[in-house]
Parts: sequence; structure tokens; C-alpha cells
Amino acid sequence: MKMVMAVREAYRWGEGYITTCPAGLIIFAVPLVFDKRLVAGLLSGFAVFPEMKKDIREEIAGNLKDLGVAVKPGPLARLRIRVLLLEDVRTWISFLLALTHQHRLNDLAFLKEINERYIRQYKIANVMEELKKKSPEDTGQIFDKQNEIIQLVKLGDKTGAREILNEFLGSIFFQSGMNFETIKVRLIELVVMICRAAIEAGGEAKELLGLNYSYLTDLNKATDLEELLFKVTEILENFIHKVSLIKMRKKTIKMDAVREYLQKNFARKISARDVARVAGLSTSRALHLFKEETHQSLSGYIQKLRIDYGKHLLLNSDLDIADVAVETGFFDQSHFSKAFKKAARIPPARFRRKYKPLAV
Repeated sequence: MKMVMAVREAYRWGEGYITTCPAGLIIFAVPLVFDKRLVAGLLSGFAVFPEMKKDIREEIAGNLKDLGVAVKPGPLARLRIRVLLLEDVRTWISFLLALTHQHRLNDLAFLKEINERYIRQYKIANVMEELKKKSPEDTGQIFDKQNEIIQLVKLGDKTGAREILNEFLGSIFFQSGMNFETIKVRLIELVVMICRAAIEAGGEAKELLGLNYSYLTDLNKATDLEELLFKVTEILENFIHKVSLIKMRKKTIKMDAVREYLQKNFARKISARDVARVAGLSTSRALHLFKEETHQSLSGYIQKLRIDYGKHLLLNSDLDIADVAVETGFFDQSHFSKAFKKAARIPPARFRRKYKPLAV
């Protein structure tokens, strides 16, 4: 019976479940789900944690005796019991779940959905417990979380928005007395505000308003709290995904403009302020974004462009090295030669002698 309970608990939580068998040994279970129904489970373990090893055989004998099973001391003494760390058990649980997915015996996406629901309920319950300890004035301030959600949507921060959403939901549940219709109205208001925030972040108004209408229709059709919470979380993530795509597209456009500017002007002196102006950003933000996109500092990127152009001139012109240095934007021949040798691992004169015949 305890084995069956372990499988059911694993299904209830949407993940592996660790408990003890009737004999007192550690076991762990993973559920097998088909068509969103629990159909079976896998059990393993029958081991002990290191802190349990002392006198475990006496405990097993006592447990079995309580169950009406007589075990002689000799065989029990010879019983080899595996010792597992908690990390080992978690690794085995992950392995079993991956194995069931690999052989198409399980619906891990549905189990993940179950697990996320329980985590959300747990966090909301914690918020409500905290609110019970506060004064009415304090609980009223919790609704400021709505504005935090809006700001996080504009930033495209899915993780942060989900965390604040749990706090926001907890405050609504607490102040509404768990009235379903009141909760639904507040969540519909939130979705309207999230849509507005997505449009302000640069989203296509026509597309987002169409989505908003569809989402509000879905929310209005919800008939129980669990369905309502699932839908509002999904809506939040979809809007954030849209905003993230918008921000990514804007970032790409800005960096393309910067790259084009550098390609045309690398031979002259370029400041961080010049790059920021082209990108339409603050200097610090432009430099941060540039390094994030190119994995190079601005000076390093410009120097590479200069060295690459220097290689081209060395192989495709008769300019002397001093003139190549000037053409590529270096202070003088010495500065060019030093930078070239560091980048190409060969002095410019030797580079020309070695590779120019091949360029003809």
C-alpha cells in the first residue's frame, strides 16, 4: 500500500517522490502518465542514507515484526544494504524520468505542468500566511506588485514577473476572501494592463490587441480557480515572449547600425560616445550591449578591423608599411607593427613576403 502511495504522491507533485518502504528503507518513485492520467509507476531504492546506517538492521527487524514477518538474525545480518546520498537519489530520479521519456512511456510536459501548479500554489499560500500577520494598511500596499509586474513585462523578465505574480495572486486571494468572480475581474484588469505595457515596449498594437481580446475571452470562460491561474500565467509568459522578441529585434537593428558605422570609419578616431550616438543609447549601455553581442571590447573590435584592412593593403598594394599604418588608423609604423605582430603572430613585412605571391 505504501508503494502505491509513493507513486500517487509522485504524480500529485509532478516529480519523483522519496519516502520509506514498510521495512524502513529509502525508496523513490516516478509516475507514468498517459493521456494526462496516472497509469503506473516505477519504484527503486531500498537503500539507506548515511545518517541512517547505524542499527538499521535492528530497525528493519522491528518493522518487519510489526508487519507480522519473522526474520532470523543470521540472514538479516548478511543483508547488504546500499548507502545513497540524497544527491544520488535525485540523480536516479532524473535518470528514470529521462528513460521513461526516451521510450515514450511518459508525458514529462504534463508532469512539469503539474509541478509548476503545485509550486505556484505553495508560494501563493506562503504569501497569504504572511498577509495574515500584517495590518490592513500593509496588505493594501501589496497591490503595488501589479505595477512591478508591468515593469518586468516591459523588461521581458519572465522569471521575475512570475515571482511577483505569485505575490499579487496571494494578495488578491486574501483580500477577496477567495471569491472567484472578484479574482477573475482583477486578473482581467491585469491582462489589459500587461497588453498596454507590451505595446508601450514597442509591440505591434494591432497584433497585441487581437491577442488581448483572445486572452480575455479565454479568461472569461474559466470556471475554476486552477484553470484561471494556469491561463493567466500562460498569458503573462506569452506577452513577455513577445516583448523579448521586440527587444531582441531592436537590439539587432542597433548593433547592425553600429557595425556598419565602424566598418566605414574604423581608420579614424572613434569614441565610445560616437558609438552610443549611432546606437541611440547611453554610453555605458551601448558599450555593454556591444560586448554582449560581439564578445569583444569596442577597442578590440576596431583594432581587428584595422589589422584586417592592413592585411588587405599589404597583399594588394605597393604601399610601404608606414603608409599602411596611416591608412589603417594607427599612430605610426611602430604602433601598427607591434599590434599586427601581436594579432597575426608575424611582423607585417614578413607577412607581405610570405603571402603576397599567393594573392596574385
